[in-house]
Amino acid sequence: MKNIESIPGELRCCILLSDIHKSGEQYKTAAELALSEAVDYWGQSYVPEEPVRVNITANYARSDIAVRVELSCGFRVPCSRCLEETRLAINGDMRYLFTMRRLPRAEEERAGGEEDGYIDAIEMEKFQAELDLSPYIWETLILNLPERVLCREECKGLCPICGCSKNARECGCMTDETDPRLGALKNFLW
Repeated sequence: MKNIESIPGELRCCILLSDIHKSGEQYKTAAELALSEAVDYWGQSYVPEEPVRVNITANYARSDIAVRVELSCGFRVPCSRCLEETRLAINGDMRYLFTMRRLPRAEEERAGGEEDGYIDAIEMEKFQAELDLSPYIWETLILNLPERVLCREECKGLCPICGCSKNARECGCMTDETDPRLGALKNFLW
């Protein structure tokens, strides 16, 4: 698995806190964010075909802010079995709770501090003017990328001898159907 170190600058998205109504009314906004490079993750290269479409909904929940990030986008990625380029549609939906309350640190919790139900909340500064949602858009995208992509469920893959796609034609190469890693099991009597 490749370690992703930074959020692409193209995914920058902020909302002004003054735009979110304290009455509880939902604030909605949408954006299209274009990725200029492929996303390398899970040993695959996900090449963007279209901009990342993001819908953001935010509203006050008492003194906290509840944010929902919905996104959709399309990528091209090689099939894990036959390497044929495949189109992949990604849809993600994540919810976040931002609070201006001071959250207990891990050391305080171990020292016997009480849990106040804000464990999953994200602490924000009291006097900040905007909320940067870039890391949460990136998180929603990354968490929805599959580990393995197949061009179709019944993909036969590549021939281990000649390398041709078994989906296109049968090559006629003689292959031993037994996995060599399981060869020692032939000696056991059932």
